[in-house]
Amino acid sequence: MNKAPGKNRFWYLFGPFLIYWGIEFVGAMIASLVMVIVSVPEVIQSVAWKDSMTNEEFMEAAAQMQTMLLDMAARYQVQMLAAAALLTIPVLALLYRRDRLQEQMQGLPVNKKAPAYQYIWTAILGAMVCIGGNVLIVMTNLAFVSESYQNTSAVFYAPAFAVQVVCLGLIIPVSEELLFRGLLFRRCRALMGFFPAALSISILFGFSHGNLVQFLYAMGLGMLLAYVCEKYGSLKAAILLHVTANLTSLIMTETGFLDWICGAFIRLAVTVVACAFFGAAMFVLIQRIDEKPEGTDRTDDSGNIPLTKDMFR
Repeated sequence: MNKAPGKNRFWYLFGPFLIYWGIEFVGAMIASLVMVIVSVPEVIQSVAWKDSMTNEEFMEAAAQMQTMLLDMAARYQVQMLAAAALLTIPVLALLYRRDRLQEQMQGLPVNKKAPAYQYIWTAILGAMVCIGGNVLIVMTNLAFVSESYQNTSAVFYAPAFAVQVVCLGLIIPVSEELLFRGLLFRRCRALMGFFPAALSISILFGFSHGNLVQFLYAMGLGMLLAYVCEKYGSLKAAILLHVTANLTSLIMTETGFLDWICGAFIRLAVTVVACAFFGAAMFVLIQRIDEKPEGTDRTDDSGNIPLTKDMFR
């Protein structure tokens, strides 16, 4: 297997996650500070201040201001998350490119590039996984027993649809794919093989979503994202699938299509069967992609397939 000679194993594997978390934390703090500075004049005008106030009245007015600022922070949480994620993209892209250059310097063979038309299969698969996954969440009542999931959904779907598309549909998926598949999965893949790496990073990906419902959905999606990344030999395939899945969820909610499906059991059942059929068909097409370099045997002595491709072509 390809190892990272002379490097601390823990930092090599989890350094990008710590960097990502640190940048996101600082970015979120800066975004929150900017929001507070911009909003304070409006909040002050909304509070009934008096020239002469008792200590109790002052504390009540201050508590009212704090409540209003917290409400505003919740209202703009998606925008602040996207701003923080946007800050991580250049750093993650730089680390990603450095990893690919190191692979090239090692003289590793390059996987065959999948034809452009085959990328449509990942988009269709992403839509099927999203629709089928959301329907299963409703059918199993997971959406109704998890208060954390309901609160998260309320926050994410509160902004205008255009904001949702840009933030949740584009910026955040790109940032997450650079981290979880572009860096963490690729590095783990080089050390422990495909399945252990895909499973480990998918579990971490699920935990990063913060509640049981999204953990289960994100973990399954993470395994699929790792697989298409492997088969296409390109991070672009994982990004496309992730973006398509997120956009499908946003469109279904905005148009009321999900509510319509959930309005009758027969529609739920038909949707699950249809998603399973078309999703399986796309998976079979993707499975048939030959990612091996021409004239080479990619397996090493341990049976693992080394990472060999500049995946961000």
